[in-house]
Amino acid sequence: MEQELYQQAEDFFLKRLNTDGVFKTVDRADYALLYAVAQCQSASQTTDRAYLYQLSEQMNQPIPRISKAIRHLQEKGYVTWKTDDELGRTYVKLTSIAVELMQDMKNSLRDYYVEIVNTVDSTDLETTLRTMKQISDIISARQAQKAEDS
Repeated sequence: MEQELYQQAEDFFLKRLNTDGVFKTVDRADYALLYAVAQCQSASQTTDRAYLYQLSEQMNQPIPRISKAIRHLQEKGYVTWKTDDELGRTYVKLTSIAVELMQDMKNSLRDYYVEIVNTVDSTDLETTLRTMKQISDIISARQAQKAEDS
């Protein structure tokens, strides 16, 4: 039950509600990538590594962009980057610093989420989230169009 609540809270803040204000200890983008690493690790047959191609697929981003972001996380001490000599593929693992940071952030997200769902009417919340998604989609489409035009 508690694990499900953590999952709901993370999904709410990472996928449904774009509010950077709750991410005080770590950037939202960093947390999203750490979250993806953790999900790949738990889905992996070896359960302790996330391959770059998995992260690329999961986040729908090209490997060079994922590599750059991983380097940034490595500089902060959140991941270790290694090569699987047997498979010839690069993978990352969360460090203990990242695991602790993520647990603290999960607790914070859970607390915000519980307060929001207990305070805001569910119909109002769904309407607000749909509206925010529409606005976000419009902004993303315009940014994509500007990038294509450049």
